[in-house]
Amino acid sequence: MKTSKLHSIKSKLIVISLLLLTVPLISLGMISYNKSKESLDELGAANLENSVKMVIEMIDVLNKEVKKGNLPLEIAQEQVKVTILGEMNDDGSRTVHNKIGEYGYMFVLDDTGNQIAHPQLEGKNSWDSTDPNGVKSTQELIKKANEGGGLTYFEWPLPNNENKIEPKVTYSEKDPNWGWTINAGTYMMDFNKPAQKIFDTILMIIGCTLIIGILIIWVFANNLSKPIQVVTKQMEYLAEGDLSKEIVRIKKRDETGKLAAAMNYMQENLAGIITNVSSATEHITNQSEELMQSASEVKEGSIQIASTMQELASGTETQATSVSDLSSAIQTFSKDIEEANISGKYIQDSSKEVITITKEGSQLMNSSKDQMIKIDQIVQDAVQKVQDLDIHSQQISKLVGVIRDIADQTNLLALNAAIEAARAGEHGRGFAIVADEVRKLAEQVSESIQDISTIVTTIQDESSVVVQSLQSGYTEVKNGTSQIEATEEKFQDIEKAIMEMANNIKSVSEKLTSVSIKSQEMNTSIEDIAAISEESAAGIEETSASSQQTSASMEEVADSSNNLAELAENLNELVRQFKLPK
Repeated sequence: MKTSKLHSIKSKLIVISLLLLTVPLISLGMISYNKSKESLDELGAANLENSVKMVIEMIDVLNKEVKKGNLPLEIAQEQVKVTILGEMNDDGSRTVHNKIGEYGYMFVLDDTGNQIAHPQLEGKNSWDSTDPNGVKSTQELIKKANEGGGLTYFEWPLPNNENKIEPKVTYSEKDPNWGWTINAGTYMMDFNKPAQKIFDTILMIIGCTLIIGILIIWVFANNLSKPIQVVTKQMEYLAEGDLSKEIVRIKKRDETGKLAAAMNYMQENLAGIITNVSSATEHITNQSEELMQSASEVKEGSIQIASTMQELASGTETQATSVSDLSSAIQTFSKDIEEANISGKYIQDSSKEVITITKEGSQLMNSSKDQMIKIDQIVQDAVQKVQDLDIHSQQISKLVGVIRDIADQTNLLALNAAIEAARAGEHGRGFAIVADEVRKLAEQVSESIQDISTIVTTIQDESSVVVQSLQSGYTEVKNGTSQIEATEEKFQDIEKAIMEMANNIKSVSEKLTSVSIKSQEMNTSIEDIAAISEESAAGIEETSASSQQTSASMEEVADSSNNLAELAENLNELVRQFKLPK
């Protein structure tokens, strides 16, 4: 069982201690910061008021000199402007020499909002100037001054960055001599800078205090929770049934030490109890198994005896019934044997006729074999003679080729002789006639040779066909001879089998005669067996009833033993869930 870290005692102690440490520190720091800020704001406001009053005092002194005629009014007023701001530049602005804070300065207004003295706006009217929050700043300043002086809060751009607007505070008071509204203003951030340093210091102190406090709290919480964690882990082992773990050793004398001691005592006692229970259940299981096995064996023996008795009873009854049927069957069987004996003699006579026919078939097969051998020899001679004819035809073809060549040469010589006779003129006319006759004779020879060549070619083709046919016939004759030889062997096998069958039939006929005699003797014995079987059936039924009663009793004992074994096994399963020390 795993506990979330956020729900542990250690985590809770750390969280509570941190809250107790952090909340007061933060509260004290915020109070100190706010008090410092308020004090700085009051100090800054007092500084603004003092600056304004000093200017009013200076105006009063200069105004007295003006009244005495020692100083012109314009020079006196310019002297005040130079004192609070500085000399005027060529562009009409004044460089502030006497700043109030980083960005603060003094300026002068009249009752209509004209800037009598200002770093950038001198000579301009700012009666309608409004800050982003809708505050009419100039009008508020004049109003406060007419009411006897006071502070006005509004937002105003920084002198060197008009895009950045910051909160500003200004003290205003009216000069009774010249009617000026003297203003001293600065930005709130100028007041709050020292407060920010104080705030940073407070944060640093809080951070250091928290770090030290967390370390102390961590050590304390760890020291307090570690023994509890050890005890919790040991309790988880015990909850899972693991009693084999060593006892927890915690030397503390507080509640955690007492808790560990109590848990160790519980673990030792529980281990002893489980060991005793395990031994007892094992003994019970063994005894119940032996009892159940014995009861089962007795039950099975009784069931087997009862079953055997029932089978014997049924068998004897059936036997008694069947014996009578068997007696009738034996009589019928004897008659069938006599008929079979007669049929066997008839088959024996028939088999002799079959043997005679088989011998005649075998002799015919021998004659066919001799005829096939003669045919084979004749076909071989015919093939050889046709092959010789083919050879002679080829020789004739060669002679025809020679004669054709001679005829061609004769024809060529006759042609040459005719040409020579023509050259000889009248003297060669007779020779030309002879040459022409020779040429005609050569042409006739050539044509005859062509016919002879065609005839010889035809003879060769026909002889090739005859050779192929004779070879095929020769192959078939060989196959026929082989088949006749195989058939002859089969006839010989058939003859042997039929002779063996005839001998067997003769033997069967003799045995059937013997069986007929024995069956009559068996019929007499079967009648005696029927009487004995009826007496055995009655005794077997009584034994079967006793065996059934014994089987029922043993079944009850076996069921009780089985239930006891199941209970012991269930208890054993529970005990096995515990892991005991070795």
